[in-house]
Amino acid sequence: MPVRDVQPLLVIPPHRSGPGRAAALFAALVFPAFSALPAGAADAAPAAPLTLEEALETARRNNPEIRAAGKRRDARRAAIPSRRTWEDPRISYERMYSGREKLLGVSQEIPFPGKLYLKGRIAALDAAVAGQDYLAKELEVRSKVKSAYAMYFLAVKSIDILEENVELMRRFSKVAESKYSVGKVSQTDVLRAQIELSKMLNMMVTLNQEKETSQAMLNQLFNRAPQEPLGPPEEPKIRRFGQSLAQLEDMALAGRPELLGTRAAAERSRKALISGRMEYLPDFMAQVRSRQAEDPAMDGTSDAMIGMTVPLWFWKQKSMADTARADRDMAEAELDAAKNMTRFGVKDSLVKVRTAERLADLYRTSVIPQAEQALEVSEASYRSDRTSFLELIDVQRTLLQFRMEHYQHLADYERWLADLERLLGRDLGEEKS
Repeated sequence: MPVRDVQPLLVIPPHRSGPGRAAALFAALVFPAFSALPAGAADAAPAAPLTLEEALETARRNNPEIRAAGKRRDARRAAIPSRRTWEDPRISYERMYSGREKLLGVSQEIPFPGKLYLKGRIAALDAAVAGQDYLAKELEVRSKVKSAYAMYFLAVKSIDILEENVELMRRFSKVAESKYSVGKVSQTDVLRAQIELSKMLNMMVTLNQEKETSQAMLNQLFNRAPQEPLGPPEEPKIRRFGQSLAQLEDMALAGRPELLGTRAAAERSRKALISGRMEYLPDFMAQVRSRQAEDPAMDGTSDAMIGMTVPLWFWKQKSMADTARADRDMAEAELDAAKNMTRFGVKDSLVKVRTAERLADLYRTSVIPQAEQALEVSEASYRSDRTSFLELIDVQRTLLQFRMEHYQHLADYERWLADLERLLGRDLGEEKS
């Protein structure tokens, strides 16, 4: 039942005065506030449910960060041919001796064998790093969508639970009103019901804010305006996976894109060091010239020339090699750090996933059923004057808290599982039947 449909629960009998009028005034102040709460989709046709698969696909297609990473990868790939290709040949034309002799020449710079191959390998490894960055960005956005979807579900479900408790409190209040009208209980019981409803009003405001925040987060990942409406979410499912911690660590070390990108960067730095050392070797230049001259003995002749660079300023090459060596050492240290962080992340996320899974199952199978049974017993006892209204409210409040916590643990499970899957570079598990 939407909270805005809640009607004032307290009707003070005509013969009551004084404190009774105060209670009526309290109810008049509280319940119009409930009526003012936004009804959401109640006044319009209900939106189609938003499944997690639809959310993930929408983000994959539309997210600008994914598109930018893809274009960066494409640019790195397109640069590979230019890095391993000779420089363009040069054509020259000379007029000598006041035009009596003309020279047409073609020259080509030729790098020392192996230099262009290494530059091509470095460019290919640059592209490999960009490719892994693209995959990492896809997984990052995917993890964010799953987390935001879980928080969106939690907010929507919490609002539903709170609305159900408003209806429950309405029933309790009617019982208290009936007992008060015949003098079995004091006016305090009736006022306590109104106070509890006022607390629920405050909770509803907070939950609606959380719902709007999670919707805005999802819309941001979808590349939409924050206020775009979303359909109701589906409840996450606990999924089972039988891999041990060691197996998950191996999967992460072998498949995490950030780690694979760091490995490619380390390999690139090693190739760059070799390339830097090869700067000590000379490059070559070949030239061929054809001559036209007034002198018949020179006309139609040609000549050829071969030259090479002399790496005379060795400190320049040494500086390049030293820079490449420092880059290699840095890349290898970053690779070791990435491995350690990956192992820690897998361990940390797995512990949190298992904890949230156990708590969600415990609340679903034990804690909540016991609390529901306790509430039934307390309500029956209050109706038969064997317990106080304060005890009834306390049991009802405990059940509300347990139900909220159950879905909090379920959302936490989905969030931490999404983080674990991001580290592994793949999805895990199947839904429990």
